[in-house]
Amino acid sequence: MTKHDIPGNVTDNLKGQWTDKLDPGKVLSEGNLKKKRGAFWTCLLIGLLLIVLSFGVALALNVTRLDLLKQGVDTHVVGRGIVSQADADAFVNDTLDYLTGIKTLWEPAVTIGGFRIGVPETFKTHMATVKGWVDSAKAVLLGCAAIVLLLLTRALIGVKGSKKSPFSTGGYYLGAFIPLALLVGLGLWGYFDFDGFWAWIHRAFIPDGIFSAMEPIMQLFPVEVFSGYLQPIATTFAICTGITLLLPLLLWPLSRLLTAVLGSSAGTGRSQRKRTGTRKPSNAQRTTRRTTSGKTGKQHDIEGI
Repeated sequence: MTKHDIPGNVTDNLKGQWTDKLDPGKVLSEGNLKKKRGAFWTCLLIGLLLIVLSFGVALALNVTRLDLLKQGVDTHVVGRGIVSQADADAFVNDTLDYLTGIKTLWEPAVTIGGFRIGVPETFKTHMATVKGWVDSAKAVLLGCAAIVLLLLTRALIGVKGSKKSPFSTGGYYLGAFIPLALLVGLGLWGYFDFDGFWAWIHRAFIPDGIFSAMEPIMQLFPVEVFSGYLQPIATTFAICTGITLLLPLLLWPLSRLLTAVLGSSAGTGRSQRKRTGTRKPSNAQRTTRRTTSGKTGKQHDIEGI
């Protein structure tokens, strides 16, 4: 091989490699498209579930906070002279003890206007519904986290020797954007019109909790008490969402590590060829070999003549 042949061979090799990469038959092959679609939808589901999980964590960490309920009752119930401070403290403790499972019955003893009020059975049923939501939250969050871990395992482990990560960043962020946009919209609704937002929550999720404002027990649950939960929930959700959106920065190197350790062996042959200096011939190289073989055959025919 002369020096003049080296640039031509390098050019042919590069041309052959790009021809393989841009070959529509390979790029649009059923196997390649199926693999890309699978990674995209898996990562989309991961992003979606992580945003939902972030919101669930924000709710779970704040709805049973003693300080939030006490602050709201002190400001909007005791501050208006509806009940005494002692009765308010007992009411707050009884309510949270019931919702968190410390007590099995919710029967607060409250005096309003000098009269001891009783709790209607319908309101006790409503509180039991709320307790059911609180009790199921932990199981739902753990189940959602388990599903995310399984999907991440599938999305992060690729083929050994491959330089491409099997993780689809586009799918992940699209999946995160869908519930995030919805939740941000609901948060803005609650900020500008909490009364309407709170009424919608009851109609949609706890319809047995709709009572007349004339009910004595409702004086202990003015809507302003619950509007105080909006900012802490939004803050916690924003922190969890920020972590979720930055997570791909950690997932990419983690994917490379997991693929190197646990990846499938489909790429072993390719890696072995690279280590030994052999390579599967490209389309251009195969075409050149066929042309050379044809010329050699013709030359033998001439010599024979």
